[in-house]
Amino acid sequence: MKQFSKLTLTAVLTTAALTACGNQDAPAAAPPTSAAAQIPASPQATVAAPTDSTDGDAKGGTEAPQATESNPTAADPANNTAPITPVDPARYSAYGNQVGWKSPSGNIYCKIGDSEFSSGCQAADAPIPDGANCVTPSFTIDQLGKGFYMTPGKVTPTCFNQGEFGVENAQPLEYNTSITFNGFTCFSRVEAMICDAGGGHGFVLSMQQATSN
Repeated sequence: MKQFSKLTLTAVLTTAALTACGNQDAPAAAPPTSAAAQIPASPQATVAAPTDSTDGDAKGGTEAPQATESNPTAADPANNTAPITPVDPARYSAYGNQVGWKSPSGNIYCKIGDSEFSSGCQAADAPIPDGANCVTPSFTIDQLGKGFYMTPGKVTPTCFNQGEFGVENAQPLEYNTSITFNGFTCFSRVEAMICDAGGGHGFVLSMQQATSN
């Protein structure tokens, strides 16, 4: 993923959910504790909404809302204006009622499930998210993955000591496409993976930044 300058995440896109099938309990995982070490905020980037290349057809494509001056929507950290094409989440279905994918670079793995702490993204190489608890006696900071859990309307910055969001035979979510499932939407851009948790909350994850609101 390309490096870009100043990054800021202000709000997130709201889109309609697509559907997939299956059912399974998601792996258990604990969020950061209240004693989490406060990490300085990573660099921030100005984001702009991607344009949707579809018109909300019968297959479930969704139209990205337009940014407004008072409440800009989160989308692409480098102000990339390339159209976004929604994909069928069934192409990324995982065991149980989940979908999972990786970034084309292979650095970021994501999953959306139907239970608490079953949705989010993590990267092998990313800055430590502000507020994440990355103190553990068994692993160094470099050994931990960095990323975020998503629950409806909330993002939790986290460090991971295992592949929390990996799925078997994960397929890449190609650049300039989006996937919507269980009320969450994620956008794959060359610059970053951008995910919308709803309620104006989301995150941007790449090798250059790990920011959320």
